[in-house]
Amino acid sequence: MSVQARVFSHAFIDRRNAERDRLVAFRLRHDHGVLRRARSKLRRWIARDGRCVRPVFAEWRRILEYLSANQIADFLDSDTPLARRLRQSSPFAGLVVQETGVGRLQ
Repeated sequence: MSVQARVFSHAFIDRRNAERDRLVAFRLRHDHGVLRRARSKLRRWIARDGRCVRPVFAEWRRILEYLSANQIADFLDSDTPLARRLRQSSPFAGLVVQETGVGRLQ
């Protein structure tokens, strides 16, 4: 297997996404503005879809509308099959920039 194939394997991407979500969960517990930004991003994605909203976006909408910030943080920290699947299309993606191992929200 080439170096590039190993770097971009599904397992690598899943680990990277899980680490990102742990950073987001930490920040979400201390700054509920993170949730506002994720909701706003999801609304934009849904608006682009028009009348045919992708099922994954509908799932995220239910999570972001009905769970508290702490419950969402717990979900992001979890390793459930649902959490692993939804990480692939997370509205929290892009909200964290890693700087020398420390997450900073944009």
